[in-house]
Amino acid sequence: MHSVAKRPVLPKPLALPLKLLPKRLHGFALSKMLNQVFRQEMQEGELDFLESKTVRICVSDADISYRVTMHQGVFVESGSQSVDLTITGTVYDYLLLITNREDPDTLFFQRYLKMDGDTGLGVHLKNMLAAVELDQLTLPKRFKPTVDRFLSVYERFA
Repeated sequence: MHSVAKRPVLPKPLALPLKLLPKRLHGFALSKMLNQVFRQEMQEGELDFLESKTVRICVSDADISYRVTMHQGVFVESGSQSVDLTITGTVYDYLLLITNREDPDTLFFQRYLKMDGDTGLGVHLKNMLAAVELDQLTLPKRFKPTVDRFLSVYERFA
């Protein structure tokens, strides 16, 4: 397990610019990113279980949330649709997940990332995330080193 003396929390002033953006813009940007990153998995049908399901991703220390759904095989911003699954965590917890510094099982079982709603859907999503190798995703070559460096700085100063 990746450990730090104290789990960093996003300082409130850094969250302000994110909160000023319209919620629909957050969901639109996230859905575009997910479509790019999981393009291969979507083509192979590995994300079909998310079809017509709305997932809300809450970033607790930034006080923002995103709503996305899969519609006809692609992620789209879901607006005000009812939510099937809510995943809540801090910026730090999501960064650990994205960089594979921490596996999804650990983050969920230790309650750093929390699920509410359709737990079957949540477990399926967690298992899919655990099976995905970061190197297999459609990401720019510099993504992981850049995020790793950012995470190290974040741990030091947040």
